[in-house]
Amino acid sequence: MKEKKPLIIEIIVGIILIGIGIMTSFDYYSNMIFAMGFGLSFSAVTQLIRMIYWQSSAHQEEYEARKRAAYIDRIDERKQYIRAKAGMISYQIMTIFLLILSFILALIQVRPWIIGMVYLLFILQWVVGVVVFRILEKRM
Repeated sequence: MKEKKPLIIEIIVGIILIGIGIMTSFDYYSNMIFAMGFGLSFSAVTQLIRMIYWQSSAHQEEYEARKRAAYIDRIDERKQYIRAKAGMISYQIMTIFLLILSFILALIQVRPWIIGMVYLLFILQWVVGVVVFRILEKRM
């Protein structure tokens, strides 16, 4: 029950958001609140069903095998290195993508605040990358 409590809370919050979305008469925002509530509830229900399915006695042996395999994958040094390398490569790709996107938006003369927002995302990503690197460097 301890594992299911957060999911039940998510379902309740989702139902509350669905109710707020239905009760309010805002055109755009009520639809957005309704969609957020529906998405939150649906994902929590799906996760709860998945959890109940794997914790049933018929699937207990396979579930334990999967948990053991996941644990081994988490502590495996090679896989940790691969995850770190994948994160580094995706960070580099997104950095280049944001710079190219801001350049293309400038070429097609999009409003300056949109270009500035994309460039600020690039700066934010760079700053977060440096801060995370420094924190990890101190820990390890």
